[in-house]
Amino acid sequence: MKNLFPLLIFLCSISVSAQTKVTATVNITAEVSQSIELITVNSITLDNAQPGQTIININPINDLNSGHMIAQGSPGGEFRLDYDLEKRLDRVEGPGYLTFTYALSGNTVENQSTSQTIQYENRNLQFNEDGTFYIWLGGILNLENAQPGSYEGDFTIEIEYI
Repeated sequence: MKNLFPLLIFLCSISVSAQTKVTATVNITAEVSQSIELITVNSITLDNAQPGQTIININPINDLNSGHMIAQGSPGGEFRLDYDLEKRLDRVEGPGYLTFTYALSGNTVENQSTSQTIQYENRNLQFNEDGTFYIWLGGILNLENAQPGSYEGDFTIEIEYI
């Protein structure tokens, strides 16, 4: 009997170890929502700056130079809109940059003057009964570090259903 006891402990040890290496459970679920399409109607238009001017302000609610986009999704669907508040635009030809602080407004009807500011903090929004939401893009362009030339940068906007 003394020789059998250590053998039983060893067998139990192998059995437990083999069970933990073999047992695995994976649950995968996916929910597919209707896609959201974002259409650019107009890009932001920047008039030539006056000598000595360091700031250009484009109000998305009342400035005709603001950009205009249309988001199309599920009728009545709720969504969140997220974007970078500030973006650096680098000079293509060498040193120099511009800083652009974005401002957005939106509306369920295509009327810029009655649009409401879209706060940077991921506010919940809703498509109209046709599945459309109108967005205007403006902001403040800082020219303090600008040099003559061309500048480029990307504006990224994320829209997701809630």
